[in-house]
Amino acid sequence: MISQSGYIPIPIGSTSRSGYVSTLSSLFSRYLILFRMLASTTISSSIASLNQNKKNLGLYFALSCFIFGGIGLILNVIILTRQSLRSNPCSIYFLASTFANLFVVFTSIPVRFLTAGFNINATILSITICRLQYYTFWLSRALSSWYIVLASIDRYLISSTRTQFRQWSSVKVAYRTIAIVTIAISIAHIHVAIYFTINVTRDQDSNITSLTCNGQKGNYRIFAAFFHLTCYSVIPPLIMFVFGLLALNNIQQHGKLVVPTAQRRATITLVSKEKRKTDRQLLMMLILQVVCIFLSTTPLSAEHLYSTFTANFKKNAFKSAEDSLILTVVGNISFVAHCSSFYLFTLEMIKKGRTKSD
Repeated sequence: MISQSGYIPIPIGSTSRSGYVSTLSSLFSRYLILFRMLASTTISSSIASLNQNKKNLGLYFALSCFIFGGIGLILNVIILTRQSLRSNPCSIYFLASTFANLFVVFTSIPVRFLTAGFNINATILSITICRLQYYTFWLSRALSSWYIVLASIDRYLISSTRTQFRQWSSVKVAYRTIAIVTIAISIAHIHVAIYFTINVTRDQDSNITSLTCNGQKGNYRIFAAFFHLTCYSVIPPLIMFVFGLLALNNIQQHGKLVVPTAQRRATITLVSKEKRKTDRQLLMMLILQVVCIFLSTTPLSAEHLYSTFTANFKKNAFKSAEDSLILTVVGNISFVAHCSSFYLFTLEMIKKGRTKSD
């Protein structure tokens, strides 16, 4: 029988109703499976893209630092070992920092190049290799910064108005101080050679996603992260900045001690102009030095803190790939401080010397 609306009514019994629900349930399940497949494909594609970006960044950045950093540091050695600079304590400190940077460029960067480009990571093969590699890597980076700290202190001493302070700026003191600092920093980093180990990272499904050489989980990893932040990224630049300002203040005090006479007034005016120009150059070099070291090393230390506090979190494959890419980025940035000393500081020093000679 046809209703007035023109539709044919279909009787819905219990059997037809259950069949209707079953059909809807089946369709929903199929759409859900299709959606999951599409989402899985999208996530897999995103993970692959992150990993490829990580590989490319690690390859090209490491290669650039190796070439340009190596050339610059070799030129540093040539310039700083000239006869005219051998008797300068500050040059000796810069030379010591250059040798530490040479180790970073010709050892640490090739290892990163092999790891990023060819997935060759020797640190996961043996705990001994893991500990030795990270100990030498952390130590060489720290020594590079602390030798520059000594150079900043030497600037303050040599510019002091007090004779007792100026006597501490000598080649003999420089070699002894370098030896003492090397031993002290080496001992301070000995915990890396004891407590670093091979850590296993798992995803939410308990599948192994990566093997990494890192500090032991727990309190030690927190300590190591804060140790790296303070002793590598914060304290050295802070000391450089403080003694740099003190050195500039000493230079200004020297100017105040000079009492001009009528015959020397014109000469003093020229000297004052040159001194102000030198002060500005020293201040700019100091600012570049501190900013370069602080900005290039702090992100890596901050990432170590983040990794430490999220070590026990269950992360999916995408999040793990994302964190790995971030680690690669900040790790590469940290090499800037060790590859750019010639281009930022030595060239400026040469330019300043030529300006004075002219």
